Amino acid sequence: MKVFVCQSCGHIEFSSAPNNCPICWKPKEQFKQNDNIFKESMEKSKEAAVKHIPSVKVNKSCGLIPENTCTDIIIRIGEVLHPMTAEHYINFIDVYQDGKYIQRLFLTPNVEPAGCIHLKNAKGKITVVESCTIHGYWMTEQSI
Repeated sequence: MKVFVCQSCGHIEFSSAPNNCPICWKPKEQFKQNDNIFKESMEKSKEAAVKHIPSVKVNKSCGLIPENTCTDIIIRIGEVLHPMTAEHYINFIDVYQDGKYIQRLFLTPNVEPAGCIHLKNAKGKITVVESCTIHGYWMTEQSI
């Protein structure tokens, strides 16, 4: 799998770098290929996986927008909840549908390491990438 990382904001793209980053709008030249980014995080801290691998729960009925056909994608970071301290926290969660970026959830030490998005067209595969300030990037995938 080809992985391209924006050197400005940390956003990841799969397969190829975009013309402009969808987060910070920096040009394609700001992306650096690193196909081992997830492997490097795991090797750096194998015991950290329990607090870093995102879990995804799919609710086919939306709790917030029941009047429309909507699916909740509920994300939690870590089987053991990731700590959120000033020095060590999840700074963002990026969500992809069928390999295409759809949303970033920004986090701070003042919130829990979790979030929810509401999909209009829930089909295919969801990929969740999170970035920890100490332990790097972690990813999970799940079919809807």
